Amino acid sequence: MKKLIGAAAVAVLWASPALAQDTGPRDFEIVENADKSGLRAEGRLFWERLNDPEEDIGINYELGSALGYGAEIGYDMRVSDNIVVGPYATYDFSNVEECEDNLCVASGDYYAFGLHVGFETGAEGLVYGKIGYGNQTVTLQGPYTDPETNETFVFDEEESGGGYNFAFGYEHGFGDVLYGRAELGVSESYDIYGFDFQRGYIGAALGARF
Repeated sequence: MKKLIGAAAVAVLWASPALAQDTGPRDFEIVENADKSGLRAEGRLFWERLNDPEEDIGINYELGSALGYGAEIGYDMRVSDNIVVGPYATYDFSNVEECEDNLCVASGDYYAFGLHVGFETGAEGLVYGKIGYGNQTVTLQGPYTDPETNETFVFDEEESGGGYNFAFGYEHGFGDVLYGRAELGVSESYDIYGFDFQRGYIGAALGARF
């Protein structure tokens, strides 16, 4: 049996050079990368957290965390064989809310716009990053009693603040049109009722290119 195995191995090794010398015509299947340029639109679902960590005094003001949803639109232009660049705009709806004695502070809508950069990986993949400007709205609703004057005030108002917006993620295509995304993002919106709210999220998206 060992002699048979050895003979088979020798036959394969001796056959390899002969196969390598075969220069006849061959058919190869060429796999083209999916086109990641052009107009795109997507629906988003994410888990977000809003807080204001005051590191200098060691206090973290926590607004809360909740599920949110939104949409994004963008237009990507090809600048090399595997890199696309273009503008994007995002609009998200939030459900984060914190209440005490019927006085509630809640995150409202959030929008962002900026630059989207993608690097194609394989036939269907895209690693991307986004950087831009974002704006967060926070609402204040309900009664508040001043402990010094014992006077009660009823609030029904909102305030907005802006700052940086950054995200990165991975996209995978499903055919010529549909794609899915997994994304991590962080932003900071300054001077909303005296707070600088940081917004962090992890989410997924389903979109289409046209």
